[in-house]
Amino acid sequence: TEPEDPASVLRVMIVDDNPDAALMLSVLLEATGYDVVIENSSGGGLALAARCTPGVGLLDIGLPGMDGYQLARRVRALPGMEQATLIAITGYGQAEDRRKTRDAGFQHHLVKPVDTAELLTLLQALSETKS
Repeated sequence: TEPEDPASVLRVMIVDDNPDAALMLSVLLEATGYDVVIENSSGGGLALAARCTPGVGLLDIGLPGMDGYQLARRVRALPGMEQATLIAITGYGQAEDRRKTRDAGFQHHLVKPVDTAELLTLLQALSETKS
């Protein structure tokens, strides 16, 4: 089989203050063929998004300092990030929580622990629409 064109590989940014959770997700996504970048702080995540303009951002909502809602708004304002898909990763799944993530600019809301099959299905669909 032909190696995948690196330009066609979806870059996924994970921002989670739990390094183990971020690493676990990254290993899964890299094994599935995604280009993954990780940051463990919201400020670092903002800088990383500006530097590498990922197609997808998996952002933890419960980040210390600048929370995931604030981070999503600031990432969305970066040049080249207007069309990125932002996915909230949170322990809260009530209707009000989903409304808050939507209002902050997230297109998707996944509740921890993340269902990996659901995440992979979502990323596969996003890969097909972005290619």
